[in-house]
Amino acid sequence: MAHASLPVGLILWAGLSAGTPSQPSKVVNAAAIEPAFIRETVEALKGALCREYFDPAVASKASETLQKHLADGHYQKTPTLEALAKALTEDLYAMTKDKHLRVSPVVKAATIPTVTAAVDDTPREVAARRINFGIQRIEILPGNVGYLQFTAFYRPNEAREVIASAMAALRHTDALILDLRENGGGSTETVALLASYFYEAQGLPLFEVFPRPPAKVAKFRTEATPLPYRNEQRPTYALVSGNTWSGGEGLAFILQDRHRAEVIGETTPGAGNQARTYPLNAQFEATIPNGSVRSAIRNQSWEGVGVVPDIPAASSDALRVAHRRALQKLLKNTPNGTWRDALERHLVLLGDPKK
Repeated sequence: MAHASLPVGLILWAGLSAGTPSQPSKVVNAAAIEPAFIRETVEALKGALCREYFDPAVASKASETLQKHLADGHYQKTPTLEALAKALTEDLYAMTKDKHLRVSPVVKAATIPTVTAAVDDTPREVAARRINFGIQRIEILPGNVGYLQFTAFYRPNEAREVIASAMAALRHTDALILDLRENGGGSTETVALLASYFYEAQGLPLFEVFPRPPAKVAKFRTEATPLPYRNEQRPTYALVSGNTWSGGEGLAFILQDRHRAEVIGETTPGAGNQARTYPLNAQFEATIPNGSVRSAIRNQSWEGVGVVPDIPAASSDALRVAHRRALQKLLKNTPNGTWRDALERHLVLLGDPKK
């Protein structure tokens, strides 16, 4: 499940196979490439598509079109690795409308000694720790409304502890705002783990991933073991934007699926398939969707259409809108007294809901 700039790691629903949130952009070799190598790359891409893409019919048709473009000399006009990757990715999207499907040059710092310093070689565990495994901000907003900003889904063994700590810190709040506006996706298993905190039932169906036949469907449910601080009653709001990708979209879609959260913000890009990265040769790799996701209730996906908010709002204003709606919801069940007066004051301070 990716960021708007489409870094490869974050393009993934990704967790079933990779689950690796992206690292910062890296410098790649801009050397010219030979026609024979272009043919080799296209042939490797065709083979990977036909082996791995979840829909064999789509893969076959895309492969045929790639072969036609190759025969027409379309790719011979691409003088660099970057140009070829861009042309192949654009053609793949034109054929499939799949936002996860792409080709990227393999980063090799040693091939460019003069820019080695620009290549991010930070170990994964260090990079993950520096962004707190995706949890960037925890806050108690006025009116005892919890706020959790989640930007990436690292693997469960990496993120479980920090997620548990965040939910413990927010356990006494009366409403919760989950900010996914800059979430680029990551581990599918961690999406299911975080979703588990919003449902009290153990083993509740959340979504399924349909792989390439004859592989079996993967079923994802809420955690089958007890999780402290699960809360199914607390009003919850999920913020989304054009920068919410893949697994970030998935969590919002899943919560919306059972009417567990009100989704607020902008329609998301619609990158809904599960994917992983496969090497093509020494210079290129391809991110190829190997599964189609379907939610448990609607049996639908956000692929190609995005998550449509229940309450449309500009991304920049989504938090204020959600905070207002949370306070209004809490006011309905708050008797006259000092706390109700405080909630009303907080609501006034948030300004006109139409501005």
